[in-house]
Amino acid sequence: MRQNQRRTRGLTLIELVAAMALFALVAVMGLQALTANLRMRDRLTQMEQQAGELSLGLALLRNDLSALLPVLFHPPGGGSRSAIHLSDDGLTLSFSVSGQPELPPGPGRDPGLGLHRVEWRLDVARQQLMRRVWPVLSPSSDQSVSPEVGYLSGVTDLGLRSLWPQLGWLPGVVSSAPRAAPELGGGDTDGVLIRLADSYSDTLPEAVELILQIEGLGPVRLLEGMR
Repeated sequence: MRQNQRRTRGLTLIELVAAMALFALVAVMGLQALTANLRMRDRLTQMEQQAGELSLGLALLRNDLSALLPVLFHPPGGGSRSAIHLSDDGLTLSFSVSGQPELPPGPGRDPGLGLHRVEWRLDVARQQLMRRVWPVLSPSSDQSVSPEVGYLSGVTDLGLRSLWPQLGWLPGVVSSAPRAAPELGGGDTDGVLIRLADSYSDTLPEAVELILQIEGLGPVRLLEGMR
């Protein structure tokens, strides 16, 4: 009788506590592993989005620089700006471009020459590069400029230097006064270059290097030849 009681005896309190502690440890380890996987997934998703945004912004910026044209810009307030211009605070880079895609002009509007003015501005508060476009190089009103569109989040600083013949690399965009337009050859009488003759400027650097300080990535350099 006593032998049967010994065989049917259950777990002792100590054994039960040890088993519960073991199960709790396994559950905690599983929860930690699941949490780590979820954090890794969120981090990879964030990195993928940042890489996609970086690729898009740099591709658009490089495309703008590759279409740079040595033509002056005449803002609505009067005066003129060189083909490539950096603001005094070093936060806005603007330049004249050609060959950019555009929508057909509205009824009664001059289609123009297909020349535009692109502005890239660093919004320090938002840490983002903002882009806007003037549809012509001699706009009559401030209302003609397009709304700003944000690209490249996390940009904390913007630096620029340019390469000039016999001078080498210089900070910013250094240029002299606009020079006279070149003489037009026999093949330049199609009307386009004649209309641009008074606005021509040959003070482009040989290359520009744009340095963006991006949070989490460090300096990102964009080098583009102008000639």
